[in-house]
Amino acid sequence: MIGFDAGMTDVSLLPPKQHRARLIALALMGAAPFAFGALAIWLGQDANWDLRNYHWYNAYAFLHWRYGFDVLPSQMPWFYNPLLDVPYYLLASHVPAKVAAYALGFVQGLNFILLFMLAYVALKPFNAWGKVGVCAALAALGMLGGGGIALFGTTFYDNVTSLGLFLSALLLLCRFDELTAAPLRRAFWPAVLAGLPAGLMMGFKLPCVVFCLGFCLGILAAAPSRRGLLVAFAFGIGILLGVAISDGWWMLYLQTHFGSPLFPYFNEFFRSPLLPPIDLRDAQFVPHGWRDIVLFPYLFAKNPILVGETAWRDWRIPILYVLVPLAVALRLSIGGKKPAPLAQPYATRYVLAAAAVTYVAWLFLFSIYRYLVPLEMLAPLLIVLAADLLPFGLYARAGLAAVLLIVVALSVQPGNWGRRTPWLQHAVEAQIPPLPDSKNLMILMAGIEPYAHLIPEFPPAIPFVRIESNLTVLAPGAPPIATPALNDIIRARIAAHKGPLMLLMPSWQLADGDDALARFGLKRQTPCQTVIDRLYNDSELALCPVIGARKS
Repeated sequence: MIGFDAGMTDVSLLPPKQHRARLIALALMGAAPFAFGALAIWLGQDANWDLRNYHWYNAYAFLHWRYGFDVLPSQMPWFYNPLLDVPYYLLASHVPAKVAAYALGFVQGLNFILLFMLAYVALKPFNAWGKVGVCAALAALGMLGGGGIALFGTTFYDNVTSLGLFLSALLLLCRFDELTAAPLRRAFWPAVLAGLPAGLMMGFKLPCVVFCLGFCLGILAAAPSRRGLLVAFAFGIGILLGVAISDGWWMLYLQTHFGSPLFPYFNEFFRSPLLPPIDLRDAQFVPHGWRDIVLFPYLFAKNPILVGETAWRDWRIPILYVLVPLAVALRLSIGGKKPAPLAQPYATRYVLAAAAVTYVAWLFLFSIYRYLVPLEMLAPLLIVLAADLLPFGLYARAGLAAVLLIVVALSVQPGNWGRRTPWLQHAVEAQIPPLPDSKNLMILMAGIEPYAHLIPEFPPAIPFVRIESNLTVLAPGAPPIATPALNDIIRARIAAHKGPLMLLMPSWQLADGDDALARFGLKRQTPCQTVIDRLYNDSELALCPVIGARKS
């Protein structure tokens, strides 16, 4: 059985201080965030569906604590932890849209630094100039993937939470010798600390669980021993501690008010009385049947709509899908003297095992490619590590890795999650007509289109209540997730309001809005006013008076 490398003690993140290559490395890492900030500007203003549905509104709701005052305006994501959305909202509310997007792209560009350092730690020492060039190339190609490019300057945050994930992996690899060889009392807390950043990210965004699982279990491959099991356990404690810090308060709020710490998800386990015991996680993209499961990387490489709502292309995951098991199988089956490695053996085992576990967890839990973007970012390094396991000569392995990386670079076609050009002055802009009696007004929302981002543009005294959403769908033929309990909460909130009511929804969906109103004993009146959503291509929404009996 392969053991850990107890003799590995010299871990460096950069070339030696006295070498000029160090200055080049520092210059590249210092310039990268600025370059990716510029890329965010060049790509155009973020106008994605999730931003318009909840990323903007949820931060506003948290900062002004509108929970209970509004009801479900951002649909199912109304129940998501809002903390990750707050920094961008605070910035974009006070500076021009381009400045906010540049700042977001700058933060996302910090991934380059961590990817560079991960590659530097993983690869064996060789020519300092060459190693800096290789690490920079791997980091750059990691940043510029088909899924990753589309995320720069956007509020999906999969390439923001990646910062904590990569930091955990880096902390673990940097202290691998101490964690696996030093007395347990000295190794325990460093292992906990290494897991903490990944846990914080999981608390901010729960789909990070697949990486937390992979990074934790990967330790068992790097150090398959009793000590490795203890280190993995301590790393897992760090993850749980991070989740408790970033999400514990919100889980307590959900449990107290809605009967489940993960409401509305996994209600088949938590049994909140507000929902039936069903699974509401994002599982519509999960493949079914062994053929689709086995061939999935090639299926979604050919048709990316299988793993999301936008088209893109990138062949790095399909390449890894063949290369990793082939390399491992050949390494284990061919005996004799092993060729000199390009990379540190412990790093190869850890990173490849962590990636494999992450992919399998992602495959069966979500199969949404955007959630896998951090793995896309690591993929160039993974290709080098996997190629290094092949039983070929040093130059053959390096040449194969180079060829595969060139293929990856040529395959990239980035996606587009919705951009607006030309840029607006502000991140969100709308034209709101004069409102009658706005201090006593309640606005209802219907349909499942995203427009909660407009709510901060209205006077703050107006409550918004969504009577139809992707969680409480009332339309005929809708999925069976509607629940009388949630609808009763909505009905009671409307009944308690004593002032005028109005309906806000896209103009082209007013007929559907009429059906939703009728189910609550309400009726739309005319004339309607027009609200212009400038972020979303100057689209028009209707704002109409509503009358009718309101019974709780």
